[in-house]
Amino acid sequence: MSNPSKASPSGPVVLVTGATSGIGLEVARAFAATGARVIGTGRDQARLGNLAAEVDLALTLDVTDDTSVRIATAAVLDRYGQVDVLVNNAGIGLFQPWAETDIAAIEKVMSVNFYGAVRVARAFLPALIEAKGVLVQIASVAGRRGYKNHTAYCASKHALIGWSESLRGELAGTGASVVVVCPPAIRTAFFENAGYLTFEADHPGLKTMSPAEAGREIVRAAGERPDTMILSARARALDSLNRLSPALLRRVQKYK
Repeated sequence: MSNPSKASPSGPVVLVTGATSGIGLEVARAFAATGARVIGTGRDQARLGNLAAEVDLALTLDVTDDTSVRIATAAVLDRYGQVDVLVNNAGIGLFQPWAETDIAAIEKVMSVNFYGAVRVARAFLPALIEAKGVLVQIASVAGRRGYKNHTAYCASKHALIGWSESLRGELAGTGASVVVVCPPAIRTAFFENAGYLTFEADHPGLKTMSPAEAGREIVRAAGERPDTMILSARARALDSLNRLSPALLRRVQKYK
C-alpha cells in the first residue's frame, strides 16, 4: 500500500520493521517528518492500511518467514533501488518465571527478536553497504543485563547486541554503520501484549518514556551513528552501575 503524496524523490530511503504500532510506528512517523521516504512494514493488514496514510509505502513483512522477507526485499529494491537506513524494530516479549518457560516459548521469542533481525539485515545489507547506510538495531536495556522473569527476552536481546557488535567489526571500512539502540520501558502496549499485566504495579514510581520521544531519539541515533545509544539518563546510570558493580546494583534494586 503506497502513499504517493508522501514520496520525496531526494529523501533517504528508510525501512522500519514492526512499524504498525508502538515504537516502530513512532519511528516511522519521526523519519517521515524529516522528509525521508519511509517504508513501514508489519503483518497486521488493518494496521498497515492505517499506516499507509503516514508513510511512503506500507508493506507486508513477516520477519520470521524467509519467503516474506525475500518478496519484501525485491519489492523495496525494485521501487527505490536503495536503502539508506534499516531499523530492525520488530519484536515480542515474554515475561515469566524460568520454570514456566519452555523451549518452544524461547524459540518463538528468538525467532522474532534475534533471527528475524538477522534475516532482514542479511537481505538488505548489500544495499546498505552500497549506500554507506546505517543498520539500527532496536535492542533493549534488557540486552545489557539480566532481569528476573525475563530469561527468554533478555537472551534474545543479548544475542542481538552481541551479533550487532560482531557485525560492526566486519563492516569496518565499508562506510556502513551498525547502531544499537537500547530503550528503557516505553509507554506502549508491549508488556500487556506479552502477558505482563502487572508491570506498572511491579515498578511503582517508574517514569516510562513516551513512544514519540523514543522515535525521535532513534532518528537521532541513525543520524549521529554512535555504536550504542541508551535512551534515558536513568537507564544510562543503571547501566554504568551494572558495569562497575553488578552486586551493588542488585542491592539497590533489591534483586538477588
